[in-house]
Amino acid sequence: MIKATAKISSTFILEVEHYLFEFAPHNWVLHTDPKEITNELTGFFESTSAAKKSFEEIFDNNTSLQSDVLSFDTIHDEDWKNSYKKHFKPWNIDTFHWVPIWDESTYIIPNNHKRLLLDPGMAFGTGNHETTKLCLQSIIDNQKKTDDYSFIDVGCGSGILALTASLIGYKYIDGMDSDSDSIKVSNKNAKLNNIKNVIFELESLENISQGKKYDFVIANIQADILKKNSEKLINIMSSEATLVLSGILVTELSDVENHYIKIFEEKLLKVNTNSKTLNDWGVLEFHSI
Repeated sequence: MIKATAKISSTFILEVEHYLFEFAPHNWVLHTDPKEITNELTGFFESTSAAKKSFEEIFDNNTSLQSDVLSFDTIHDEDWKNSYKKHFKPWNIDTFHWVPIWDESTYIIPNNHKRLLLDPGMAFGTGNHETTKLCLQSIIDNQKKTDDYSFIDVGCGSGILALTASLIGYKYIDGMDSDSDSIKVSNKNAKLNNIKNVIFELESLENISQGKKYDFVIANIQADILKKNSEKLINIMSSEATLVLSGILVTELSDVENHYIKIFEEKLLKVNTNSKTLNDWGVLEFHSI
């Protein structure tokens, strides 16, 4: 196993983070410290050539970074496993806890609290990223009378959002992603938690069915794709739905919000809007009225 490391100047952190999010799932993890001038990008690969190829696909054509900034170390499997695990720790919002499978026996859940076990694999969605945290907060803050309510997670990654919705009480839940590994990881996480009411499908947002309506629609993707497919997402909302959008940089929030408001107005649909931010990332909520 090869560990690839790149030292990244703090001036490039936002740019690097944006493309890491855009290209998820991938093998890279960005470690940042506001007190440091340089930060570290690391990834684990089978070979140096695989590391360089992945780096070039994400960064060479999109940023000022080049693969010659990489350094390589050979590590043992056990070292890789421990390094992988140390970046994913249990965390919670109020009474809901997200727990890596390797901490299942040691992380104690208080009585009457809820827990979702996760093995993220290579899929996006551990709860570490600000956009995932924002989406989970929105799901928890906007819980509905869920007995017969439907939910869809567009770009499901590890399945964390859809599976959380199931444990909260949503009955009819779909998850979709254009990456086959994400669907495999999502189904694995469903089995870990004995969740059987979530259907994960390999499908792109561009081809999403327009015949089914949902009471809660959530898409944690990226701003340009959200804008491009705005009508598709709005069209699958029920008459009293909540639409949650993330994967949006704070600098892009107003542009995306105005774009969606325009589409809602063109369709003669009335909504209340709300936004939240966490560091450089934001989430938008649209509530039908």
